[in-house]
Amino acid sequence: MPVTQPSEQRTASGECRQCRTFCDRMVEPRGCLELRCRYLYSYFDPLSGARYMGCMRKVFRAEIDVSHFEAAERSGGYGGIKMTGDPLPQCQYRVEPAYEGGGPQHECVNPGFFDADSAFDLRDAIA
Repeated sequence: MPVTQPSEQRTASGECRQCRTFCDRMVEPRGCLELRCRYLYSYFDPLSGARYMGCMRKVFRAEIDVSHFEAAERSGGYGGIKMTGDPLPQCQYRVEPAYEGGGPQHECVNPGFFDADSAFDLRDAIA
């Protein structure tokens, strides 16, 4: 069966695909813990014995293995997870470009994507 591209490209709220740079909003789970976000949950998986955490508001959909998260934090930091929902006012996030380049095809045509409703816009931290 041949693979075909959909005629209409769909984007999630955490991504922008309007130019060739492809930007994604990345939420910092460390910030959720530091701020004691009330939407952060955790549970023990009885089959594996592992503990997982996630976001009840689905700002990010991933469920993170807490032991791996803690190990990563001890050795330099876990990093961000791609946002799949709209950020809450307290969410700490940054925008990461995937394909940086020069020329008109890489010029931002959606500067509003960088606008944050949050006081925690971490854009300037991107090097």
